[in-house]
Parts: sequence; C-alpha cells; structure tokens
Amino acid sequence: MNKIKTITIVLIISMLFPLLLYGEIQKPVAQFALGKTTYQEGEPIEVIESSYSPSGLKIVKKEWKIIIDGKQKTSSNAKSLMNNIKQGEYTLYLRVKDVNGVWSDFIGKKVKITAPRPFILKTFTTEKSTYAIGEKIQFIYEYDNPNDINLKSQRWRYRNLTTNGYLTSGKPNYLKKPGKYEITLEMQDEWGHWSNKKTCYITIGQEEIVRNGYYLFNKGRQGDLIEGYIDKDYNTFDEALKVEVQDIPGTLIMSNSPESVPSSGILYRDTSSGKGIMTVHHKNATGLPKKLVILATSKETTDLTLTISNEAILGPHSNILKTGQSSVNQYFKGKANKDYVLKPGETVCVYDSGAKKAWENGEIISGLFDFNSTGKVTWTVVIMDEKSDLSNVSKLQVLPRDNHVRGTFNIIERKYVVDVSGIKDPTKLVVGREKEEWLEGVDALTGETIRNQGNYGLPITIEVKNTEDIGVILNARGGAYLGAVKWNKTKVFNVPDEEILSSKKLAALIGKIPQGEGAEIVYTLPNGSSAPVLFGFIPSSLWK
Repeated sequence: MNKIKTITIVLIISMLFPLLLYGEIQKPVAQFALGKTTYQEGEPIEVIESSYSPSGLKIVKKEWKIIIDGKQKTSSNAKSLMNNIKQGEYTLYLRVKDVNGVWSDFIGKKVKITAPRPFILKTFTTEKSTYAIGEKIQFIYEYDNPNDINLKSQRWRYRNLTTNGYLTSGKPNYLKKPGKYEITLEMQDEWGHWSNKKTCYITIGQEEIVRNGYYLFNKGRQGDLIEGYIDKDYNTFDEALKVEVQDIPGTLIMSNSPESVPSSGILYRDTSSGKGIMTVHHKNATGLPKKLVILATSKETTDLTLTISNEAILGPHSNILKTGQSSVNQYFKGKANKDYVLKPGETVCVYDSGAKKAWENGEIISGLFDFNSTGKVTWTVVIMDEKSDLSNVSKLQVLPRDNHVRGTFNIIERKYVVDVSGIKDPTKLVVGREKEEWLEGVDALTGETIRNQGNYGLPITIEVKNTEDIGVILNARGGAYLGAVKWNKTKVFNVPDEEILSSKKLAALIGKIPQGEGAEIVYTLPNGSSAPVLFGFIPSSLWK
C-alpha cells in the first residue's frame, strides 16, 4: 500500500514539475503568413509558416483548418487544403503541437479567392491562306497574358471541311490531304485555366512537298520546330571528332543562390578588374514587395572608368522560361553602353529593378550584362525593401546559399572550332553535358569551390568548317528549353520561335551552311532552361 502511495506521489510531482519550475505550461505559438491576401482560382497559395515553442521544444504536429460551405476541413498540409477552392472569402487557421503533447491556440488569416484571369487569344491566323501538301504551316497568333505566367499547354483541333472529315486533335504543322480546313486553338496557363477559342481557315492545294532535308534546310525558317524528319533520339548522332576548344579569360560573376530569396539581404559580393559578365537569377519569396539592386564600388585610390554594355536583365516577371529566352535574345542584340567615372571609394547603382516597378512576391528577375573597368570594383547584389534607401545596404546580412549556384569564375567566353568536312553521318556537338566542362570557381562569401553546372552566363561561340552543304539543328537534352542564338554575327532569333523544346525527339532549325562557307553560332544557356544542349550537323548527302 505504501509502495502504491509512493508511486502516485512521484507521478503527481513529475506532472507538476513544469508548473513548479516555470509557473505555468508554456503553449507553443502557431504563426504563419500568406504571400498575399488575394489569389485567383487555381493560383498556388504561398504559406510561410514560422511556428515555435517559447520553451524551445520541438513542434511535432500541425493542423490546418478551413471552413468551406459550412463544412470544416482539416489537413497537416496547408497547400493541399487550399488546392482548387472556389471564389469567396475564407479564413485559414493553424494550430501546432509540441513534443510534450501541448497544443497551441488557433491563429487565423483571411484570404480572398477571385475569378481566374486566363490567357486571352486576340488573333489567330496563318501567314498565307493556301499551302501545299506537306508544306510547313506558319501560324500567327497574339494573346494577352494578364498574370505574366507560363504557358502550360495548347489545345489544337482541325478537320477537313471539304471531305467532312473527323475532328482531329493536335497541331497541324503540315497536312497530307487537299481541301479546306478549319483549325481551332485554345491555350492553357500554368494554373490550369483555358483561354477563349479562336478559329482560322486554310486551303491545302494539290501540289505536294516532300518533307526531307532539302525542304527543311532550304525552305525552313530559322527557329522553326522540326518534328517527324528524324524519328529517333538525336543523341544517336556521331560525336564530332575534329573539335578545338579555347577559353577566353575574364571574370564571370553569378548570383543565383538562394534562388528563391526568403528575406532582404546580400545575395553576392566580390571584386573584379577588367572585362567580365554579371549574371543574376532570383525569385522573390519574401512575401513582400522588394527590389533588386546591383552596386559597384571603386577600390582604387584614383578615378576609374566602368562601362556596362549589352544589359539584358529583365523582370520582374512570373514566366521563367520566356524571361530567360528574352534576356538572351536582348543580350545578343546588344544595348548602348553606360559609362561611369568612379572616384576612390565611390559607389554607383548600375541596376535598380525598383526604377521600373515593385518586385512582387513570386516574381523573378533574371539576365546578364557585360562590364569592363580600368581598376578594381567590388560588386554587391542586394535584395531590399521596395522603398528602402541604398544607404541601408550596409545594415543587411549575407544570405546563406541554397543548392543553386553563386560564385566567381575566371572564363567569360568559350570558343569551339568544329570541322565537319567530309562527314558521312549526322554528327553532334553537345555542350554543358560533362562535369569537366562546367566552370570551376569560388563562392567569394564562403571560400568554397563552386561548379557552374550547365555554364549559365557563359557565351559559347561555335565556328563550323565545312566542305559541303550542312544543315544545323538544336536539340535540348536536359528538359524544357527556350533560348536564342546569334547566327553569323548579325542575325538573332529565338530557338524555338514557337512553343517549347521539351521532348528529346524535338529539335529546332538553326540554319543551313552553304558548301565551304562555314558559319558562326553564338549560344548561351538561358536562365530557367536546362543543359545540356545538342547541336546537330547533317550533311546534304543525307537530306533526302
């Protein structure tokens, strides 16, 4: 009996010990914020959760709650709970439990869901009204993208009105039977919403074009998608054997980590002298309007000159792939120089996104520019409050790196000389594939060795030598790709100029190199797209 009393007393004391020690049990605190207070139907809802225990105990469970049509729904995951809810005003609640089994109080945040704003197709037509059998149909369409987000898919349908044919799904890049055709197009955004439908009409005549290499490389338009010409993986092409590589020294500064930025702070900082390239790619994930600034500070004891050229930093935008493509296109086309004369210790702001508009949560800023200085310059890439003065930069802390790249590299151009003279089979040059190709540099903020996987920000010049007509294609090997190239020093075009390269059996037309003339192709991996990229060289003897 006494033993039972002793055990009971011990249990009571152990239960009361926290009360005796702290006066009362400290509940954990549920805490979260929403990226914004209003979202459209289907738009991903950003929840930033920061619950904690005042006693330092581990949070072991979360319970999210929302009431929809009078019914309570709960989940351990806020995003799944909020997925696909309809228009209306709601309150999202959260409570958390610590390792001792103590629950917090519920905390609630109001959120409003509004009607979606899908793409709006404004025009839809073709380059001409009549095409031959097998001829590439060039579609022309314009659309508004009110949310500035990615295109997820397109819904194409067509039928032969002359033969009263069946409705067929898929994009009719070319048609095999004569007649009058009705073609419809709808577009889906990345949030799953479909645009209005547009219709156009074309006539396919009796003339027939054989879709072989002679047609593609002589009549095709640079940047066109190529499909159905080679029904196999382009990676089966032979490796180019006669290849020379030369690296051009300089300073390549890359700021891409953290890619999704959680708070104001210093994104990257390092010092350079002479020629270089600055490339940046960041997403605002702070939940608040921000701005991105790039500062240059003289480290010399006398005046120095700093020149910024070919500036192509775009945004803020939500469409990552398209922003990357547009940035490369603009970079290759060039932009007027901006010259600065810096006194010793002077700092100038060479880029300020806030001069255009606020950098809203979820948007990216991405691109690159060239620079040249007559002395040492320290570069500082900063995210800060939209209205904050530049004098506050000194108060900001360096942000820790995530799994993306930031660093300084000592190469600013890579030149390939590819001799395809006398080749008998399709031949390839794959860039950005091997670890040995990736630039090795240093994260100046930590001293760690860094690899630039895919070589973002590095212009690559490919000089091609040939003795017969050569067709050149580009095939993306790493996933979704939207880019641009410069052809023979003058022409810049998007690759592809329609849709997205996303299948390893899809390619885009780069051009035709006439016998003995050679060509120069300039390429750089666009921010948001993936490496490696395959350049294919097809001799005219195989065009049939």
